[in-house]
Amino acid sequence: MNTSNDRKPVEYIMIIAGIMLLGSIWGLLECTLGGLKWEVFGLNISMGSVMAGSFGLAFMILARRMFNFTGAAFLVALVAGSLRFVAPVGSCVICSAIAIGAEGLVFEIILSRKSFRENLFGNKDFMTLAFLGVISGFTIFTVGYITTQIMTPVFTGGTLVMMDVFRIIPLIIGRSFYAAVLGGIFVPVIVLYDNLHLDLNKLNKGIYFTASSAFSILCWVMVLFILF
Repeated sequence: MNTSNDRKPVEYIMIIAGIMLLGSIWGLLECTLGGLKWEVFGLNISMGSVMAGSFGLAFMILARRMFNFTGAAFLVALVAGSLRFVAPVGSCVICSAIAIGAEGLVFEIILSRKSFRENLFGNKDFMTLAFLGVISGFTIFTVGYITTQIMTPVFTGGTLVMMDVFRIIPLIIGRSFYAAVLGGIFVPVIVLYDNLHLDLNKLNKGIYFTASSAFSILCWVMVLFILF
């Protein structure tokens, strides 16, 4: 994909379609898998942590690699968060939507570090990528969760009590275990599996735009009118 200064109008249209597609698929998964309650040996699994460390990181990495501009991951997260917000599922819809958007913003901040970005997109060592995945998974979920606790009262007209936020930080860190472990697995797989890194310039533009737009619409229709 060309740099932002060299792109033609049709490429911007393809990028928008791609961001909508990735965000819509992520949002659909958040509304379905993310709404499940799982237990392992009687221990409740934090699905928010699972989704952040797996599909969340996967779609954000794909966005940055495919579209090659700062903010691509955040935009994909905004689309996913928007779909999650309008989906009538879960006890705190706005909490989930804020968390997804915050994860996208935190991931962009992580990638603003040149050393981190170059290793994530240029390194082929599995162990290094796994380590970066652990850090990314832990960071986006932890900061995203804390951001949710702070911002939800702002958007819902509630009362923000910072001491309540501080009290649950140990719980948040404990739940981030799943995001860290899954990040250590998903990140090297997504980065090293070359078939996942599509070059938009090599795709048939008409087929790509039609297919991506149709599938994005399907995701929204499934969430709003079929699944729920």
